[in-house]
Amino acid sequence: MSELSDTFSSKEYIRVFVKPSEGKGFVKNYLQCFDAELEYAFNMPKLNNLQVIALTSPYGNISAVVTESLNGFPEYLERTKVLYWTRNMNLTLDIASKNGMTILQNKTPVPIGFQGRFETPGGYVVELAEASEEGKKYFNPDAKALGFT
Repeated sequence: MSELSDTFSSKEYIRVFVKPSEGKGFVKNYLQCFDAELEYAFNMPKLNNLQVIALTSPYGNISAVVTESLNGFPEYLERTKVLYWTRNMNLTLDIASKNGMTILQNKTPVPIGFQGRFETPGGYVVELAEASEEGKKYFNPDAKALGFT
């Protein structure tokens, strides 16, 4: 294992972007067809009520961003392809930087805790997530109450 991957506390989550009109169908289908579980779900009202939904599955984890448009967001958001949980965001970003990767987003608060991003040579954007105590309320939501079952 590399020093960078030693800081990851999860397998990868593939990033997908879904329109709100297709969001519930996408989540419901992934839950049913991929033996998935809803890990967390939260909205960001200040960002066009963007919704983020994480699904875990033995066949691949998904981090879905549900929004009508990414206009007005940093351009690297749409180029983000993968997410990893990390135990220590600052350490992970430091290691990425020392290995020649570009830090696109320093540790930034979000409802579940914090996020950050770096870009590898060649333009591959990696998102990092770190949970906070306050963010734990978004984990293990009721899929039925959210209309996903």
